[in-house]
Amino acid sequence: MTAETGTEMQDSDLDALFAAARAAPARPSAALLARVEADALAAQARRAPAARRPVARRPAARPGPVRRMLAALGGTPVAAGLAGSILAGVWIGLAQPALLSGLTDRLGGLAGAVTLDSVELIPALDPFAAEG
Repeated sequence: MTAETGTEMQDSDLDALFAAARAAPARPSAALLARVEADALAAQARRAPAARRPVARRPAARPGPVRRMLAALGGTPVAAGLAGSILAGVWIGLAQPALLSGLTDRLGGLAGAVTLDSVELIPALDPFAAEG
């Protein structure tokens, strides 16, 4: 509802308002443009000594093998996660916490005489070498 007439606005009223806004686009005043220009010139003057210093540029070198490997993995966050999981695996494998050893003893007891010491994780290749 409009406050002046108490009637609801129609789509045609809204279209007329947008057409009037497009017909007379807002332009900044000359005073505003002068203030913006003065601020920009003052900021340039403050930065001018730093901008005049010569910058030594090295030619772009080809990344080394470590950087290429990190990029292939997905970057340093992925490599850090991979390194952390490797260290955790080595720790668990070497230290074997008491909770884990108790669990493996119980599982070994359920399977009969099979213990973790008798499980061959890397079997021999003799069965695959047989001819025939």
